[in-house]
Parts: sequence; C-alpha cells; structure tokens
Amino acid sequence: MRTRLGELLVLAATVSAFGCSEKDATKCQEALDGTRKSVAASDLVLTAQWRERSYKYCADQAALGTLDKEIVDKQTAEANAKATEAKRVAQNAGLLKAFVNWAGDNRIAPDHASVSPKCDGDDPDAGAPKPSTDPKATQRFCTATRTAGSSTLTARYWDADKTILLFSTKAPAPATCDDLGPNKVLKTWDVPAANGQSVKRSRCELNGTLAGMHAVVSAAANAPVYIFSPSYLEKDPALKKIAGE
Repeated sequence: MRTRLGELLVLAATVSAFGCSEKDATKCQEALDGTRKSVAASDLVLTAQWRERSYKYCADQAALGTLDKEIVDKQTAEANAKATEAKRVAQNAGLLKAFVNWAGDNRIAPDHASVSPKCDGDDPDAGAPKPSTDPKATQRFCTATRTAGSSTLTARYWDADKTILLFSTKAPAPATCDDLGPNKVLKTWDVPAANGQSVKRSRCELNGTLAGMHAVVSAAANAPVYIFSPSYLEKDPALKKIAGE
C-alpha cells in the first residue's frame, strides 16, 4: 500500500515540477470527490488520476493529507480483507480434505470413527456403548466425533445397520461438490439465507473412496457439509428435506 501511495506522490511531485500549480476551489472539490469515488470503487488508475488533479488544484495541504490517509486506509483494509479471505479459503480446503479422508476411512466401520461413540439410550456415565444381544436394542442412532483444528467432524449411524450413516461438519467458507472429490451433481436449488436473500445448495453423488454416497453442500460460510448413504434419509426426515427430497 505504501508503495502505491509513494508512486502517487512521485507523480504529484512531477506535476509540480512542470509548473502546474494553478489552484481552483471548484476544480479542487471536484478532484477530491472524484478521488474518493475512485477509492470507494477500488479503481487504482482513476484514483491516481483524480489525486493528481487534487494536488494540482487544491491549496489546502491538510485536506490533501487527509485524502492520502483515506487512500492508504482503504487500500490497507482491502489488502487485509483479501488476506483474511485467502486464509479462510485455505482453511476450508484443509478441513474438507481431512473430512473426506475421515469419512472414507470410517464408512465401513463408523463405530470406529472415535474412541467412545455414544448411542441413543446409553447411560451417559457408562462410557463407550457395549454390544447387546437384543436386536431391538440396536434400533437406534449412534454418534462418533473427532476434532480437526477448531472444527468438529461427526459420524451418525444406525446401530443395527452401520451402512446407514451420515458424516457432517461445518465449512468456514462456501463449499462445492468439487471440494469433496470426484462427483456427479444431481441437483442444485436455492434455499433461504440468514440475510434474507438465498444461496445455492447442491446434492451430488460421490465417487472414489466414497463411491455410492451422496453429499449436500451450500454456497454459504459456516454452512453444514453432509456426506451420507442414500438409505440414511429414510431414518432422518430432517436431512431428507435438506437434501431436496
């Protein structure tokens, strides 16, 4: 940012060197307004051109100093915002890669996805669930979790048939089906967003290590990402609705 401003200062000094020191209050105000509009639009070329006119026509050095500060502050804020977004996108990619690997490693035995999975109806103080010989006792959901950085990865599966399962997490940045690896998009539709607008949601069929499983992603920050067996939807009406059925 300082380099850009430095280039602008050199340009202004060059103009002064050629004797362009004419001052005009009307043209000065026009130049100041034009500079600020260009700064707001993030147009570096127009910002430089209007700033040059400001230094040509404005006699108030304090006003020019304020203008330069506004330029530097805006450019610094934009650079910081870009850096923050780049970091968030990188974190998103890392999280989704870990999530996909974890789901692929545990799709056959989701009860091994964590050291101590918890099942519906278990005594919360009894530790890990113990196998039961009663078939009815396994007609329930169990949950296994692990952490990945500051995120939580969750596996939810039907105890009697562990092929009925769901993996989920929350992505810090908008996610796409392509973020989860090879896939075939089955449908895309609009869903309401918190800001009163709408975002795209997609459902896809995955390939590779997750072949046969489906995924649902949303083009919004901090939205859930789901990977599930199609049979899971019959056990979870809420997710069935989320998945567009």
